[in-house]
Amino acid sequence: MSKEIISINGTISKPGEALISVMDRGFLYGDSVYEVTLTYNKIPFLLDEHLDRLYRSAKSIHMKFSFSREDLVNEIFKIVEKLTGDRLYIRIIVTRGIGEINLDPAASKTNNLVIIGRQLPVYPKSWYTEGVSLIVSDVLRNSKRSIDPNVKSGNYLNNVLAMAEAKEKGAFDAMMLNHKGNITEGTTSNIWIVEGSKFITPPLEAGLLGGITRKSLLILASKNGLEVSEENITPERLKKADECFLTSSTKEIVPIIKVDETLIGTGKPGAKTQNLHQIYKKFVMEYIS
Repeated sequence: MSKEIISINGTISKPGEALISVMDRGFLYGDSVYEVTLTYNKIPFLLDEHLDRLYRSAKSIHMKFSFSREDLVNEIFKIVEKLTGDRLYIRIIVTRGIGEINLDPAASKTNNLVIIGRQLPVYPKSWYTEGVSLIVSDVLRNSKRSIDPNVKSGNYLNNVLAMAEAKEKGAFDAMMLNHKGNITEGTTSNIWIVEGSKFITPPLEAGLLGGITRKSLLILASKNGLEVSEENITPERLKKADECFLTSSTKEIVPIIKVDETLIGTGKPGAKTQNLHQIYKKFVMEYIS
């Protein structure tokens, strides 16, 4: 049993021994798609939803897979079985493969499938009990007409630059705007606000990745009698909200208590955010039981 292992096309190695060619298009051009999920009690959470999105991402960039979905699932479970711990991080990467150094996608015929599995650390309790601070980044989110943010690709420099700005300013993360000045998402998470009794998150049309947790919460909130809406949100509107939080598969729901120099609401995690998190945790437990 290991704390971290990597599978490359079915060959499992330790991290320091895992090798892939520098001629791989994922390395050369970011020509790849990926997904990240986690396990609860060693059960991959919402795996079908993540794989569905992986296949949609591949289709959007005209990438065909040279392996079956069944083979992919088997490799994921093989990784899970060999890892120590119940709470695991699983990253699935599919590159277009190795080819000549040119931009033509047809230069490669066979994918490289990389799966990274490792123990997922327990996040600081303070994230959830005290909240985190974000900035509104000067780095705009990619336009849907250039690199569609709804494609989860290996080309992540846009997000890296926004995160670098956040860290330079001492913030937990950054929110990114589109060219119209509306909020899209964080660098690795979706953004929500609470106004009165309504939970609001930007629409996909704003230019963001349709998060699996985001989708689950839209359904769960409605089922539990909560008012939810997808609406454009400006930074000014967000800063006047009663509550604010981010969502991601691995982090679940994290309260945002400050954006730039503005406290959100009371400057503490809101009751409605915490209630929604409890609803989500119940959903997780029902899924794995």
